[in-house]
Amino acid sequence: MLVLSLLLIGSITIAVLYIIYIKRKLASDIAGRKQSEQREQNRNHVLELVAHGAPLATILDAIVRVVEQEQPTMLCSILLLDNEGKHLVTGAAPSLPDFYNDAINGIEIGLGVGSCGTAAFTGQRVIVADVQTHPYWAAYKEITTKAGLGACWSEPIRSASGKVLGTFAIYHHQAHQPDDEEIRLIEQTANLAEIALGRSRADQALKESEKLLSDILENVTAYIYMKDAQGRYLFANRLLRERFAAPMEEIVGYDDNKFFDADTAAHMRNDDLRVLQNGVMLQAEETNLNILTGVMHVFMTVKLPLRREDGSIYALCGISTDITERKDIEEHMQHMAQYDALTHLPNRALFNDRLQQAIAAAQRNKAHLALMFIDLDKFKPVNDTYGHGVGDLLLKDVALRIQDCLRESDTAARIGGDEFVILLPTIGTQQDASKVGEKILHALNQPFELAGHNLQISSSIGVAVYPKHGVDEKLLVKSADIAMYHAKKNGRNNVKMFQPGMQEISQ
Repeated sequence: MLVLSLLLIGSITIAVLYIIYIKRKLASDIAGRKQSEQREQNRNHVLELVAHGAPLATILDAIVRVVEQEQPTMLCSILLLDNEGKHLVTGAAPSLPDFYNDAINGIEIGLGVGSCGTAAFTGQRVIVADVQTHPYWAAYKEITTKAGLGACWSEPIRSASGKVLGTFAIYHHQAHQPDDEEIRLIEQTANLAEIALGRSRADQALKESEKLLSDILENVTAYIYMKDAQGRYLFANRLLRERFAAPMEEIVGYDDNKFFDADTAAHMRNDDLRVLQNGVMLQAEETNLNILTGVMHVFMTVKLPLRREDGSIYALCGISTDITERKDIEEHMQHMAQYDALTHLPNRALFNDRLQQAIAAAQRNKAHLALMFIDLDKFKPVNDTYGHGVGDLLLKDVALRIQDCLRESDTAARIGGDEFVILLPTIGTQQDASKVGEKILHALNQPFELAGHNLQISSSIGVAVYPKHGVDEKLLVKSADIAMYHAKKNGRNNVKMFQPGMQEISQ
């Protein structure tokens, strides 16, 4: 029994050498593609920094600089709540004077403590259009005057659970009241900061777990087990016993069929045999359902052979780390990098990828496809008259109506402002594409009932067909764009198929 215990302890000790390796392999590379619109490019750049595990200070600085580059009249800061949740400390404020940052760093939050101290205390946005006259800034009048600050708007940064993590603030040198677009900018930037802080907090938790793993016999934060050559458990650590909701005596001697569904158990057995028979170390991502608890989880698992002194394999050791939450975060980030945040349609990057694939398939199959450019008529007056909030609602409804006119295999995307593109990856004739364009035109001509307003718009649609109007992506896009230009020039509210000679007319 003593020998077995020593073997078990030795095996587990060997296994822990691989745990740090596993943890470091978990971060995935979700690189955003370069977008045509500067704001989308900047947002994806920040998401890239988060995905690559850049230091939090670097990410926060990038977030602030993105806003300041887009809006040169703004000076921005991110303040973070300390561990006690009572004081704000500087996270990033590259454009504010050092003496100002030094004075604000460590300030105790509370009602009336400037814009940021109040926002962090109340959890609500605080807009101060004139810091020289507002009572919240009375105690800081001297320092704001010295720094040349006239306005400060502060948005609390909240976690997914609603906990305040800090504040994002925009300063102006002059007194200034934000418009709807600037309010959206504050909200979106605070949301981006929350993603960075959430990832940082997760990474910090991961590092703390690694520290606990240094004392494996007392504090284990990974699922560690041993199996014999027949796949029966020889050992399950505390964490695994809790997941199985079973004591050691009800685990040892049983195989995976007791704890997992048949398909999962069979897949695990195949991996086990590769390790036991071939002596290889196996690393794999596993998704499985625990039939005892009914809970689905995703794990990163490493399995390695355990050898006797003569080199023969007598068992395997498995180390599994639960990456369910991290996978959810990565999938969310991937979605943000590929889809329009307002309409949830594919963005330009994802649409271009699908267009390239569709052209390649059409070339192979000697088939036809169609590309449509759609530009909304009379959209700007909606924003000017009713505000951007109603304009956003209109864009969402437009996206839904367009999708209702398409097949499941077709793709609609928003590429910016009130511009949409449609990909019909397979069409029989040129007339098929025209019919779809007319269907969309008719759908967008119907009144929109939004926020108590009855709105009427129309659209100008340009259509190009592969390969007749372009044998590659660049030419096809150009043809569809030219056709849309002619639809607008021809009185708007119509569909134009690209025709030879349009190029010269458009110039």
